[in-house]
Amino acid sequence: MILTSAGQDKKPERISGMFNAIAPSYDFLNHVLTIGIDRLWRKKAIASLELKECDVLLDVCTGTGDMALEARKASNASLVIGVDFASAMLKKGLDKVKDAGESKQIFLINGDATRLPLCNGSVDATAVAFGIRNVEHPDKACQEMARTLRPGGKLAILEFMEPRMFGLSVLYSWYFKYLLPLIGRTLSGHKGAYSYLPASVSAFLTPEEFIQLLERSGFKNLQAIPLTFGIVCLYTATR
Repeated sequence: MILTSAGQDKKPERISGMFNAIAPSYDFLNHVLTIGIDRLWRKKAIASLELKECDVLLDVCTGTGDMALEARKASNASLVIGVDFASAMLKKGLDKVKDAGESKQIFLINGDATRLPLCNGSVDATAVAFGIRNVEHPDKACQEMARTLRPGGKLAILEFMEPRMFGLSVLYSWYFKYLLPLIGRTLSGHKGAYSYLPASVSAFLTPEEFIQLLERSGFKNLQAIPLTFGIVCLYTATR
């Protein structure tokens, strides 16, 4: 069993199985548990990429395709490629892409973030929304994103973080560790997934540590931008 420093099993089989199990309720719970603010976070990340009409966007850990769909809605990107290793999430995403009439512009494929099925320098921009902390080896995933992104291409990564404002950090900790798992467990029927969420956020790198990881992976012009009082961080960089 492969464990993180916080004792979490991050084997791809376990993580993909967990997301496959909650796929039917995943989108609904995302919007409920964030009070719909997750949509605004995605808009902010896509805007930071400044996508042009001919650009190709890679959406790593695409899940059910929300980031890919937002990219097409909010920009002129000609093609979006979404990669994820959870087949049930991808199936739901493909249905959403079809319903949105975007099947010719958005392609969702099964793949591993640490072994992206793309050529060197083949995309103009890369995005990740709340997926990098679920990768067993985030350093390898960042190296792969650097490999597949063209020189000068832009990166945007959204990830949860623990707020540092004292009063908010106490309230956030209570919500994230107790109320959120209860709501998630009740609505999804899955006991572990929504307990895993706060544990995985606590175990993930600090913004300073993640910025260093991105720099070691070959990115520059790095920024860590706190959103919504510091419960989410938008990381931006260029290749």
